[in-house]
Amino acid sequence: MMCFYITLAAHYGSNIAGAIYCRSNLMKRFLYLLINEFKLARTIIPVHLIALLQPTLMYALMTVVLVHPTFDVQILDSSTPAGEQLIQAMADVKTPAGVPYINPILIEDTAAANSQWITVELADEQPVAVQHYQLIDSNMVKNYRNRLTAAALVMWQEALGKQGIVVVERPLLPTDVPYKLFFGMAMLPMTTMLATALIGAYTTAQEFEHDTVREYRLAPTQAITILAARLLRLVLTGWVSATILIICMGWISGWWPDSILAIGMILLPIGIVGGSLGVIAGLVTKSSLPSFLIGLAITFVMWLLGGAFGLVQGFSDVYEAISYFIPNTHAVQLLFPHFYGIRVGDSEFSISYLIALSIVMLTIAAFTYRRHIVLRQR
Repeated sequence: MMCFYITLAAHYGSNIAGAIYCRSNLMKRFLYLLINEFKLARTIIPVHLIALLQPTLMYALMTVVLVHPTFDVQILDSSTPAGEQLIQAMADVKTPAGVPYINPILIEDTAAANSQWITVELADEQPVAVQHYQLIDSNMVKNYRNRLTAAALVMWQEALGKQGIVVVERPLLPTDVPYKLFFGMAMLPMTTMLATALIGAYTTAQEFEHDTVREYRLAPTQAITILAARLLRLVLTGWVSATILIICMGWISGWWPDSILAIGMILLPIGIVGGSLGVIAGLVTKSSLPSFLIGLAITFVMWLLGGAFGLVQGFSDVYEAISYFIPNTHAVQLLFPHFYGIRVGDSEFSISYLIALSIVMLTIAAFTYRRHIVLRQR
C-alpha cells in the first residue's frame, strides 16, 4: 500500500515539476521575444523618433498659435471723449479670473494696421465704433466682435448706472485653466495610439519585406506569445511617448495631472487598440510605407473625431453621436478629472467601452496574425 502512495506521489510530482518547467521555459521565451522586440528599434530609428517626438513637437508649436484670452486690438488714435471712453472700457474687460480680454493698441495711421482695426466715427452726430478688416478670417472677426461687444457692454452699464443689468459670471472651475492644457490632454490618447500604430505597422510589414517572418513561422513558440510580446513592447513605447508629452505640457502650462498611474491605466487600452491596428495593417499590406500611412491616417482621424479641440458635448449632435464610437472620446473624458478635478461624462460606460474595444481589437489582431503567419506556412 505504501508503495502505491509513493508511486502516485512520484507520478503527480513529476507532472507538477514538468508544468513548472514548461511555464518557466515559456516565460524565458517571452522575455527573450520582448528583448528582441526592443532590439528591433535599431532598424527603424527614424520611425521611432517620429512616433515618440512628433506629438510633443506638434503640441509645443500649436501652443504658440492657440486661442488665448488676451487679444491685441488696434484702435485708430482718437482724441474724442467717446474714443477715450471706449479705450478705457476695453482695458476694463477681463475674464472671470481677472485676465484682460483686450490689449488696446493705439495707431496713428491705418497703414500701420494689420488685418483688423477699429475707428471711432460720428454717424448722425452719434459716436460709432467701426470694425475694419482686410482679409476675411471668420474666427478672428468673431473674436474681435465679441470683445468689442464686451467693451460696449461696460460703457452701457456705466451709462445706465443702477438701472443697468448686472452680469455675474460664475466659472465652473475655481481657477482659469489655459486652453493649452486641454489641447495637450486631448493629445495624450493620440500620442499613445500614434506611437503604437506606426511602430507596430512598420515593424510588422518590415518582416515581410526582409523575409524575417520565416523565423516566426519556424519558431517552436506559440503565435499568441510572439504577438503578446510585440503588443507589450508597443504599449510600453506608447507610455514613453505619452510621458514625454506630459512633461512638455507641465513645463509649458505649469499644470500637472494628479496621478501618473491613473493616466497610464487610461491609456493602456488606447495602446492596445493602436498596437493591434498597426499589427493588422502590417500583416495585411506587407509593405512598410502603406501600413505606416494607414496607421497615421487612422490615428489623426480618431484624434479629430475624439474631442481634439474640446469636449464632444459642446459640438453638434452629429459630431457627438459619431464621437462616442471613437476610443479617444472616452479616454479624454476619463483623463479630464485628473487634470481639471471635475468628472465629465459616464465614466463607467467609458471604461467598459475601452475594455471591450481593446478585447475586440486583440481578437482581430490574433486572428489576422494566425491567418497570415501560421496558416500561410501550411
